[in-house]
Amino acid sequence: MRTLLSSFAAILILVASIAYTDTFKLPLDLKQKEITNKEAEADEWLIKGNTAYNAKDYDEAIKCYKQATALDPSFASAYYNLGIVYAAKGMLDEAISAYKKVLTIKPDYYTARNNLGSAYIKKGMLDEAISELERVLASNPDFPHAHFNLGECYFTKGNKTLAADHYYKAGILFVGRGDKEWAQKSYDSLKKTNAEKLEKSLLEKMNAEEKQEKGILEQSIEIKPKNVD
Repeated sequence: MRTLLSSFAAILILVASIAYTDTFKLPLDLKQKEITNKEAEADEWLIKGNTAYNAKDYDEAIKCYKQATALDPSFASAYYNLGIVYAAKGMLDEAISAYKKVLTIKPDYYTARNNLGSAYIKKGMLDEAISELERVLASNPDFPHAHFNLGECYFTKGNKTLAADHYYKAGILFVGRGDKEWAQKSYDSLKKTNAEKLEKSLLEKMNAEEKQEKGILEQSIEIKPKNVD
């Protein structure tokens, strides 16, 4: 929106400069200044909302994010954060609505689409979740959370083979990112599918990463010899 408005204003100024420069320039400058001020104020409300969210004051965070979107209706990040707060409060319908709003503004906002899929899972809307998560992976095949969430969908639907495949892919990607917590979650979920070969392979990857990190740590420690009298 900000780029489009800037381009639109530039075109009008160019046309007006042919014969009416003095007449048109001032109103356009004022309009642009008004837009800029609103966006800056929206940014401030977003920051206030983040502070409230981090303090677990979810109701205050919601008020702040709503104020940000009121000032800038195309503020995708504010809608995204609003969805996160609603999900934290268990207000899944509101979270879904917020994430959908993000995607009308930025269809390629894949983390919002993943979160939409997660909200669908919590509501038991597995087919809708699968549809959204597959769209995420179509453009971002290495996004581990989408693989994990798809694993959850397929496991709930009773398809352990597909569930195991996605849990395994999620685990490998989390290991590569150094995210031990989610790698462990993926491994624990994978164990429920009884896919022993994949389970063994993921565990080996996790252990290899652990050994490598330990080796790097040991190398970084300077061992000083004792002083000899």
